[in-house]
Amino acid sequence: MSAGEPRARRLVEARLGRPPQDALEAAVVLEAWAGVPAQRALETARGLMPATPAEPLVSAAAPATVKCPPGLALEGAAFLVTVVAIALWAEPLSAALGVDAVERALRIALPLTVALQSALHVRHLGRPSGLTGLADRGGALVGAAFAIVVVLALALGQPGLLAGLLTVTWTGGTILIRRGWALAYCVPVLAAVPILLTGAPALIVVAAVAVETALGVAWALRTTATGTAAPGRWSRTFGAGLCGGGVGLLLVADPSVSWATGAAAALALLPSATGALWAGRYLWKLVGAFPHALAGLPACAVQVHPAPRGGQPARASTGDPAPRRGSDGGDGLRSPLATVLVALARYVALTAVGSAVLLALAPLGEGVGVLAAFGAVALATLLVGLLESLGRPSVAAVGVAAGLAGLVLVRLVGLPFPGAAMLAGGTLALVVLVPGVLVLLVRPARTLATSLWIP
Repeated sequence: MSAGEPRARRLVEARLGRPPQDALEAAVVLEAWAGVPAQRALETARGLMPATPAEPLVSAAAPATVKCPPGLALEGAAFLVTVVAIALWAEPLSAALGVDAVERALRIALPLTVALQSALHVRHLGRPSGLTGLADRGGALVGAAFAIVVVLALALGQPGLLAGLLTVTWTGGTILIRRGWALAYCVPVLAAVPILLTGAPALIVVAAVAVETALGVAWALRTTATGTAAPGRWSRTFGAGLCGGGVGLLLVADPSVSWATGAAAALALLPSATGALWAGRYLWKLVGAFPHALAGLPACAVQVHPAPRGGQPARASTGDPAPRRGSDGGDGLRSPLATVLVALARYVALTAVGSAVLLALAPLGEGVGVLAAFGAVALATLLVGLLESLGRPSVAAVGVAAGLAGLVLVRLVGLPFPGAAMLAGGTLALVVLVPGVLVLLVRPARTLATSLWIP
């Protein structure tokens, strides 16, 4: 031991009130309280540690109880209300602008909207800082909304203009709902339904809703408290946007599913959307399930413990689960894998019941095939979001790419029934996404050690 190490040890123990648990903890104290340069602090801290590591201690702290963010149910209800309302826009818009124009507009607006929503979620909305990162950018967002409308209108004419207005409305609605201003979004969208049905100029009505939404976003951000924001990385943001656009393409690239001839397609999306919202709400339990699953485990990956003299051979700690509390710990938490399986069971049950009710109350021309297709794509969307939250955007991207490849393949071969291409795409996406999720959940320690972040 060098001459300075006894002084360093006394300093560290005085500041901590106990001996250091590891070299990193000691190095932080030396750097923060004694001004020791980082490299030298690490070298000195290593000298303070015993040559023979101590037996790892199990965690004695109980994981904190995790609750869903307030307003999550309201966000889901607002989304469902606007889906129904905008579904009722389809027929009057088609009567005023033509089925082909509305179909083209929707096939542009939906993928673009999902891409922008996904990018915003990863960059700001899903981060702990939330809307804080956008608080001073209301004017820039209004300018971007105007640019989207103008560019699409100049490039595609009337369909492009309608696509731009719908994109602004849907994307801006996401920000308003996250701000807690769901009524400011839902009321104009709902009010537009009877106005359109009376034969009012369709584009003027849609433009009015888009302008109201854009101005509402500007005001919502202006009244948002500013502070320190930690936005997501641009690489993650760009990847999330691509995945979102791919999911949007899965929804609109099947020519056998028409979005412009009535409300049938949008209404067929309701059961799976409702199931996804219910399952997504349950998935918030993963925030507590991961640390709960690791309670009582050593904080080392692999460590060989030397045997005492005359004792048993050395053993290795591999991070495998040690004996601990019951599977739910008495606090309602399950293992990460069980949490996701319960969420998927909820999704399947509610989607199946909702589809049966929808078929009984309002028989759809497209039938069961379209409902199954929407169910597969909605489940794939849920898993894409989960994988991105767990820091595996590459797996999510591969799943979306596989889905698009399956959709294109079925379109080339031929469509045996309405929704067949979409169903094939959603199913192939699930073939990739489900194993990807399961691999992460069966090893919670490894997943938590990487960039785990549940938005």
